[in-house]
Order: sequence, then structure tokens, then C-alpha cells
Amino acid sequence: MGACGNRSRVAPKRKLVQWLSTLLLFGIPFLKLRGESLLRLDAATRTILFFGASIRIEEFYLFLIAVLICVFGFLFVTMLFGRVWCGWLCPQTTLDDLADWIDRGCSRLKPPPLLLAARQLSYLALSCLVAANLVWYFIAPGDFFARLASGAIGEVAGITLACVALLVYLDLALVRRTFCRTVCPYGRIQLLTMDRSTLTLEFDPGLKELCIRCGACVRVCPTGIDIRDGLQIECINCGRCVDACREVMHGRGRDGLIHYSFGTPEKGGGRPLNRRTLLLAALVFLLSALLALGIATRQEATLKVQRSANGEVRRLPDGSIVNFYAVYLENRSREAGSFSLEGGALPGYRVELIGPVRELRLAPNANRRVDLLLKVSPAPPGRRELQLKLVQAGRVVAQAALPLLVQ
Repeated sequence: MGACGNRSRVAPKRKLVQWLSTLLLFGIPFLKLRGESLLRLDAATRTILFFGASIRIEEFYLFLIAVLICVFGFLFVTMLFGRVWCGWLCPQTTLDDLADWIDRGCSRLKPPPLLLAARQLSYLALSCLVAANLVWYFIAPGDFFARLASGAIGEVAGITLACVALLVYLDLALVRRTFCRTVCPYGRIQLLTMDRSTLTLEFDPGLKELCIRCGACVRVCPTGIDIRDGLQIECINCGRCVDACREVMHGRGRDGLIHYSFGTPEKGGGRPLNRRTLLLAALVFLLSALLALGIATRQEATLKVQRSANGEVRRLPDGSIVNFYAVYLENRSREAGSFSLEGGALPGYRVELIGPVRELRLAPNANRRVDLLLKVSPAPPGRRELQLKLVQAGRVVAQAALPLLVQ
């Protein structure tokens, strides 16, 4: 018989995806845009640095939209590609593969105590690297290494670093793929989202008589299942069984009996882009558009006004009225700014702001409280409302209502 026509291997493609995703995960904290981290939660300033935008806690709705994009995007990928995430992108799977690689490398060492020590030290080093990578999303890598070298890493960061490193080490040394088989909820979520057109690995039942029962697919399966028994929740769609079967059947001049499939029209499948997936895709697109619009139209600065708690309304001998306010300014941009406060006009009356209202310097992502007085001459009858304007370089960047009380 001639050689089979399809012997392409899945493993190189899977490893390339794993390497690229891992490099991206480790590299993002080092990438900067306009001098700031590409993605980081800065707890000190209560700011999320998100791909060039600085989102403060007051704008957390933008981050919520980003989370919803991730959730619905995740469901879309699951509905379309099943557990390809588990076998190709999941950090747990990547860690398990790295641990297997460490085991193979250390297996050549002798005597056994040296093998055991080298293996455990490698697990520990990998665990510390993973823990540090997590902390880098809260402390910029440059600051992290400087603080670590000086012993000033901080209590919260230090405890987080130690706990995550310990958990990852125990995972590598004791758990590994047992987590995927027993604890991980993603397989159960898949059962709720998948349909007959979801991508799965299947043993072709029409070619069942060609199977020689060599068991190669079972031996290479990281979760220990037999793909010939049909769809199973433990399958992570890694494709190892595909390569093993193709290798065996190639020697017999045939194609492999296991393949990726979106289902068949005869069983109601074969249509991955169906109504459900298109609806999810449209929802992700809509949320992405809302996030882009929210970031593009967000204010560079904000202005909030409160009546001073201890300030009474005062009427002066000249007939004017004075109100006391506490004004809170916030510079949301990534650059220091100089701001001024201006009061709106009140026809027929003279409006005057008394206090520090000119050349107010604010550092990037900084807040400032300003106490000021509003004097109106003569005192107007009844309650009025003016507009307080925050001005930068001759441009109004924020406004707030300034209620005027008259006794």
C-alpha cells in the first residue's frame, strides 16, 4: 500500500501556540505605552493601566465591560472550539507540559538523590517565576526587582509571592493533571455551552474495523481516557491521540482514525457559525465597541463639589452673600496638569470665587481638595445654581453645579 496522505502532526502547532501565549503572559508586564505599563493594577493610585488608558476606580464600569468581554469571548471560544483552550492555551496545561519536560531532563541524572534534588529545585524555580509574574501585574517589574533586592517588597506583595509560589510548587509536585480530571470546572461549563457543531476530538466510528487495538492513543493521553469510547468530559482536545494514531496507521499505509471535527450534518452538526455562536460574537463585538467608545470619550479631569460642612451661608454688610464649598479635583491623564476654576455668569449679579482657584498643579492620576468661597453681589432672591468650570489651557475640561443658598 502507498503512504498515507495526511501525517501532519498536531504537536508542533500546539507547542507553538503554548510558547506564544506564555511569552505574551510573561511579556505584557514589561511592555510599556507612553511610559506606563501596558496592563497593570496600581493599587496605590487605585488605577488600572489598560492598554494606554488609565482607568481609576471611579471609572470601574469600563473595567467591568472589559471583564464581560472576556467572559462572553470565553463562552464564544468554548461554544465554537470546545476544550481547545484546555489543551492549547491553559496555563495549567503549559505548566504540566513543562513539568514533564523537567522530568525527562532530570531522568538522566544519577544517583537518585541528585535526580530528586534537581527535579524539586526546578519545580521551585518555576513556581517562583510564575508567582513573580502574577505580582508583576500589580507592581511594575522594574520596581519589583528593586524592592525585592532591598528587602522592601512589602507585606502584601511578599505574602502573595510566597503563597502563590507554594501553591504552584505543590501543583507541580503532587497534583498536575489530576486537577484537570477532577477539580477544574471548565469541562462542566463546556457541557452547558457546546452543541453538535462544537469542535471535538472523535474516533471515526465508520472506521472502527480498521483499529488494530494498539493502545497508542490511550498511552499518550495526558488525562488517561480512551478516545475510542466517545466524547468524555476529561478530554482536553490536545491532539496527542491524533498524532499517535497517525503514526501507527502510517506504517500500515492509512490515515489516522482520530480527527478534529465540528460534527456532521447527518447528526445535526457541521455548522460551527450558527445562530448561537453568531449571537455571542455580536455581543462581544457590541461590548468591545462600548469599551472603545467609553475610553475614547472619558474625561481627562473631573470636578466634584460639596457644600462645606462647617460653612454657614453669610450675608455681608454690603448686601452680598457668601457660600462655602469643598471642591475635589482629579487629574486622570498620564501627565501633570495646571488647572483653574471659573464660576459661571449670573445675569445682573457680580460673581466672585475666593480661594486658590488659579494655577492648581496636579500630578498624573492625582486628587486635590480645594476650599473656596462663592461671593455674589447683591444677594439674589431665592435659590440659584451656577456652573463651576475646570479650565486647562483655555479649554473647559469639566463642569459641576454650584448651588447657591440665600438666607
